[in-house]
Order: sequence, then structure tokens, then C-alpha cells
Amino acid sequence: MSNLFIASAALLAIAASSLAFGLRYLFAREYLFYHAQLTGLAWGDIPSHYQAIILGMLKMVGAGLLAFGLALAWLVLPFSRGESWSFWAILSLVSVHGFISIYVTIVLRKINPSAQTNVFASFVGVAVAMTALVIAQF
Repeated sequence: MSNLFIASAALLAIAASSLAFGLRYLFAREYLFYHAQLTGLAWGDIPSHYQAIILGMLKMVGAGLLAFGLALAWLVLPFSRGESWSFWAILSLVSVHGFISIYVTIVLRKINPSAQTNVFASFVGVAVAMTALVIAQF
């Protein structure tokens, strides 16, 4: 099994994870448990006009996760064939999406340190992607 194959498989796993989270956010009917931890409010305690804004933002995040996952999955095709341009495209995509995700989850964790924001998942996704890009070069 080649390093390029292993790297491609790891990147596809990240893409699949992003697609799953994207669908979860896109079809959410209320915010998730860690959002409740951050706000200290149950969903029903939030005024309906604020609920509409929050659901709109969750759908936008979901769309972003879907776009990231689809873009990454498509880029794995030329990457797995060794096309060098795809390395830079994946590096750019993961850097923008991944580092912003890490930053936001850390900022939110600072608001309420006991909230279970996705800092670890964001960090692991970036670390796995970067590792995959490195091992594919050998």
C-alpha cells in the first residue's frame, strides 16, 4: 500500500466527516448541546426571532461544511494520481477552513470553558490532513 493511497484515504475520511457534520448542521431544528452549554439557555428559552437567526447561521455553517467536504473529495481524485497542483489546492482548502475552525472553537471555549466545543475534532482534522499531505510526498 503506497503512501499516496494512505494519504488519499485519510483525506477522504476527513471529507466524509465534513459531509456528515454539514448535513447535521443543515438539517438541525435547534442548536446542538454544546451551543446550549455556551449560552446557558435551553432552545425553548430563546425568543423565536433569535431562533430563526441561529438556525439560519447553522444552515450556513452546514453549507460551508458540505462545500469543504465536496471540494476535498473531488480534489482527492487528482491528488491520488499524483497531480502536484492538487497538493497546493488541498493545502489551501484545509488551511483556510481548518485553521478558522480551530480558532472559532477555541474562542467559543474561552466563553465557557466547560462547553464541549469541537476544538479537538477541528485540530485532529487539520493534523490528519497535513500529515496526509506530508506522507504523500514520500
